[in-house]
Amino acid sequence: MIRRPPRSTLSSSSAASDVYKRQVMTTLDKFMRRRGLSTEEIMHIEYTPALQAKEGNKLPHDDWVASVRAPFNGDANFLITGSYDNCVRVWSGEECLAVGAGHSEAVKEVAFHPVPVDMPSDIKKAGKKRSQSEVGSNVAFASASMDGSVRTWVYDATTSKIKATGVIRQNIGAVDSVTISPDGRLLACGSWDKTVKVFDWSVAIDTVADPMKKQPIASLTDHARSVLSVRFSPSQRNVLYSTGLDGCVKIWDAQNAQLMGTLAGEHAVQSLSVKPVTNSADYLLAGCTDNKIRMYDTRQKGAIKTFSGHRQWVYGVTWMWREEEQGGAPAGENLFASASEDATVRVWDLRCVSAPLMVKDCLLYTSPSPRDS
Repeated sequence: MIRRPPRSTLSSSSAASDVYKRQVMTTLDKFMRRRGLSTEEIMHIEYTPALQAKEGNKLPHDDWVASVRAPFNGDANFLITGSYDNCVRVWSGEECLAVGAGHSEAVKEVAFHPVPVDMPSDIKKAGKKRSQSEVGSNVAFASASMDGSVRTWVYDATTSKIKATGVIRQNIGAVDSVTISPDGRLLACGSWDKTVKVFDWSVAIDTVADPMKKQPIASLTDHARSVLSVRFSPSQRNVLYSTGLDGCVKIWDAQNAQLMGTLAGEHAVQSLSVKPVTNSADYLLAGCTDNKIRMYDTRQKGAIKTFSGHRQWVYGVTWMWREEEQGGAPAGENLFASASEDATVRVWDLRCVSAPLMVKDCLLYTSPSPRDS
C-alpha cells in the first residue's frame, strides 16, 4: 500500500461503471483486484492534488485521519486528531475548533499531556489528572510525523487556537508513534530508524533550543526493524513498551535506558494498547499484520491469547477500560476494540477468542473478493 494516498476518483468504461465511481484510497492494482476489474479495461482517473491546509483554516481533514485521542475522561466529544494532510486538529463534537500546521508530511500519531497546562507548576509536580469538568482548560499534546519530527502543541481554550510550543528532530526516519508518561514528565517516540527515544517533557517544549540538538535522556536501539508503536505503562513508573516490524514487544526502564524484557512475536505489530493488571504487571494487546490480535501478560514470555476474525492487517487496538474504573468491576473490563484495513471495527470479549461481540462495517466499502482474503 502507498503511504500517502492520492486524491483520485476512478471509473470504468464498462456498463457497470457506476459501481466503480469512487475514491481510490489504495494502490490502483489493489483497487482493481478487490473489485474484480480486468487490466484490459479502459479506466478513467480523475486526480486532484492534496493541498496543505493553512493556519487558522477550520475545515475538516481532507485526507486520511491517522490518529484520534480523547484527552478528558468520560468525554468523547472533545478530540485531538492527526492526519495525512500534515495537520493536527482539535474538535468539539463535529465542530473543528482549531488547526495546527507545521509538519511537512503526514501526522501518524497524536498524544495528549495528562496534566493541565494552565498551571505550569502542575507539569513539574506531576499533579492531578484531567477530568470531564476541565474541558474548558488548555490542552497540551504532541504529534509524530513522517517528516521525522515530533512537535508539541497547546490548545488555548480562551482563543480557540493551537500554538506550537516545541520541535524535536532527532530521528533520521519517519516517526510513527509518540506517547507521554502518565505523570507527564517523559515523552517517547518510535521511528523507522529502529530507535526509541525518550525525552524530558521540559526539553520537548523548549522553543529556544535547536530541534536537532535536543538530547534524549535515553536512546533505545534493541529493535531489529522499524518501531511502529510505543506506550507507557499506566501503573508502573517509567516502564515503556515498544514494538514494530520485528514483531517483538520490548519492555524498558525508560528513565535508566535499560531493557527489562522481551515478549516474543512472529508477525509485525502495527498497534499496541496497555491495561494494568497489578501494580507490577500489565496486559498488552498487539494488532498484527497476519490479521490477528495477540494478548500478552507481562509476567509471561509469549502471547497468552490470539483473536482471529479480521481479513486484513490490524492497524488499531484499544482497551475499553478507563483508569478511574480500576479496582472496581467496570462493565468494560473484559472488552477491547480493533480496527483493520478490512474497513471494520470489531468489539471483543477476552473470554471468547473465536468471534467478536460486534462488527461495524465502514460506509462506502466494497468487500474484498475471495482471492484477496
